[in-house]
Amino acid sequence: MNMYIHDVDDIAEKYVTRIPVSVLLIDDEYLIGEAMRIKLSSERDIIFHYCKEPDKALEKAISAQPTVIMLDLVMPGVNGLTMVKFFKSSEDFRDVPLIVLWAREEPELKKKAIALGANDYMIKLPDKVELVARIRCHSERYIYKQQRDELIMKLQSLNGSSGKSKDASFLD
Repeated sequence: MNMYIHDVDDIAEKYVTRIPVSVLLIDDEYLIGEAMRIKLSSERDIIFHYCKEPDKALEKAISAQPTVIMLDLVMPGVNGLTMVKFFKSSEDFRDVPLIVLWAREEPELKKKAIALGANDYMIKLPDKVELVARIRCHSERYIYKQQRDELIMKLQSLNGSSGKSKDASFLD
């Protein structure tokens, strides 16, 4: 059995694109951005991107290709819930995990954000252990899904099928 797992790992290594963990923080408060950058700076495998201006968030997301987006829910001139809805309805970013941030615990706001598609809710500023754990957890799930989908497409092209491969159906 170990040989089979080893073979699968070899195949994955050969045929799957490596995707780095990449975080995009959208928050109008520069000090929050700096604090998050400092907390993540010792994590060599996590790439940190920061966007202070919410109106440039889409442009920054396109260039950063994040594996997780962290979004402040309260910014001047922008409704954070509207941004949640925007990212979750976007073809390019609907599958990217979205962690919403706010300065205090607010059950109703949390409920609305989750209902609109947010994957998690954190109080600003989380401690480093919690921050890194949540980023890794959400990013790994996203990365595995991207890699799975890539492998399925490659299997389908090898099999010459236009639908899902019966052999790959267990991956859903």
